[in-house]
Amino acid sequence: MTLRLLPFLFLLACASSLMSQTKLTADFSFPDGIYLSHAAVLAVQPDLGWEAINGEMVQLPEAYRVQIEGYQYKDATLDPGMMPYAIGLDGELYLFVQRNVARNFYEFTGLRLVGTLSTIAFDTVVTTRQLMKAYNPANGYAFREAWVEREKNVVMHKVLHFPSGRLFRKEQESLMVSMSEDKELSQALRELPEVTDEYLDRAVRLYNERYPTLLRPE
Repeated sequence: MTLRLLPFLFLLACASSLMSQTKLTADFSFPDGIYLSHAAVLAVQPDLGWEAINGEMVQLPEAYRVQIEGYQYKDATLDPGMMPYAIGLDGELYLFVQRNVARNFYEFTGLRLVGTLSTIAFDTVVTTRQLMKAYNPANGYAFREAWVEREKNVVMHKVLHFPSGRLFRKEQESLMVSMSEDKELSQALRELPEVTDEYLDRAVRLYNERYPTLLRPE
């Protein structure tokens, strides 16, 4: 009798484990605090509470942005240069994306599409180099040239593969690779009449519905 019950008990244990897990969607609530690694995010367990740091926070929910000025650990035994991986705030997860040294603040950006493939977007400054030439009006030939560096603001669009923590640009080719196990979606991406954010986001939503990530909340 006992041996006959073993398969049933095994299935019951598996079912109980699955029931305690929750799909990662926009409704998923992350505990508030500081996450120092992607492993901590997957475990849904922040490494530090808000009481563990100093700093002044500015939250811009409509822009999916949080800035913390003067971010500093109170515990002197912690490495002061240790970068956070993410923060949980009001149930939302914000990934650390950049540190503004000149203005002394850390910037975090929230997940826009949430699931196995989660999308983020944030402003950053990039430096470009352009070759400038001066031409002789008499003969049209360049008589002087120099490389000029310029800074400009750009919006970075990226995708987080939640199970692995891999972060990559939100581009057609990159998404095709990440969705390679779904032949239908991969082909649809390959045959897009034009590549737009709307089409890419639609593919991400479909993929997330078909291949959900399960997390175990506290």
